[in-house]
Amino acid sequence: MQITFLGQAGLFIETKHGTIVCDPWFNPAYFASWFPFPSNEDVDIEKLGRPDYLYLSHLHHDHFDPQFLRDHVWKEATILLPDFPLDLQERALRDIGFTKFIYTKNCETVEIDGLHLTIVAMVAPIDGPLGDSSLIVNDGETCIFNQNDSRPIDLDILTQFGPYDAHFLQFSGAIWYPMVYQFPEKMMQTLGRKKRENEMARSLRYAQQINASF
Repeated sequence: MQITFLGQAGLFIETKHGTIVCDPWFNPAYFASWFPFPSNEDVDIEKLGRPDYLYLSHLHHDHFDPQFLRDHVWKEATILLPDFPLDLQERALRDIGFTKFIYTKNCETVEIDGLHLTIVAMVAPIDGPLGDSSLIVNDGETCIFNQNDSRPIDLDILTQFGPYDAHFLQFSGAIWYPMVYQFPEKMMQTLGRKKRENEMARSLRYAQQINASF
């Protein structure tokens, strides 16, 4: 298995059983107030254009880049759909031109041409109406957990799919808080520092529990 980091939560996973593009984000979002940083403009996007599978953890626009998907990803890619109660993701991807979907069940492994794939869907109120999800990929030799910025609760279930060779997770929040609030400057700095500390502590707890090699 070979994994290429695409910036933000993006991964390009290459295995002998097929390739998966995860959460590719290249274009500015939310009125260009959000953009990939550091820049990922040097990523070879042509290499990503014909994946066997496409996985989007959720529809936030730092994970779902409709312009990139429309312009650069072939529509023969099979979509790995999380088990969300609403069909918003499927509808959004059909609008772009995708027609092939695998409807997964929460925490149930599917085997596709030698690949073992498990999607953990998060649908709690904290995940919002769009939901969130994470992906476990096992090609028979290597097992990885692509958590991105999801917040799974039942970690005992996750450990059953391991042991993991690599774990990909967020350690800082892409969020407007506290910058867009009218707080005094000192309070703004304090809230920002606490936000960063809390995010890092959360990531550390997940990393310790998953206990991947990398």
